[in-house]
Amino acid sequence: MDAAVSNSEAGALPSFDDFFRSTFSCVARAAALVARDPGVGQELAQESFLRLYERWARFESEEHARRFAYRVAINLARSHLRKHIRVALAGLDLGRGRSEPTDTNDAWLSIMPLLGELSPRQRAAIVLVDYVGMESAEAAEVLGIAAGTVRAHLLRGRTALRERIGRE
Repeated sequence: MDAAVSNSEAGALPSFDDFFRSTFSCVARAAALVARDPGVGQELAQESFLRLYERWARFESEEHARRFAYRVAINLARSHLRKHIRVALAGLDLGRGRSEPTDTNDAWLSIMPLLGELSPRQRAAIVLVDYVGMESAEAAEVLGIAAGTVRAHLLRGRTALRERIGRE
């Protein structure tokens, strides 16, 4: 068997540049969905990939690096959301005048208002499983919760989305 084939089957780590090119846009969109702010997704993904780059030599496989990138981006998105909630409760304005993404044909933009009505955990579970395509066990690892809890958040979140879509 060819060594390159066996390395890819074993989940060998690609170069950081290749990993970045193949993963960044999806991580940025996932972060934007969780943060409920399309303008901040790329910033959060950049921070996530900076932290990933600093630790790149420690990763054992592409999946390990992928989970780390999503975990950091999702945690940063949650922190961003908490910060904006605190600011809103204090009556301050952080200047929400960011430019919107130019590609408004992306389906993820059309569901952002609906996702914003879900709890942060429901939103993160739906983004990771339904948008990113992770299995519930992998999403559980990224979120630091049990797989059964992810499935419960998925069920409740999907039910709430269906109800909201039915009302519109």
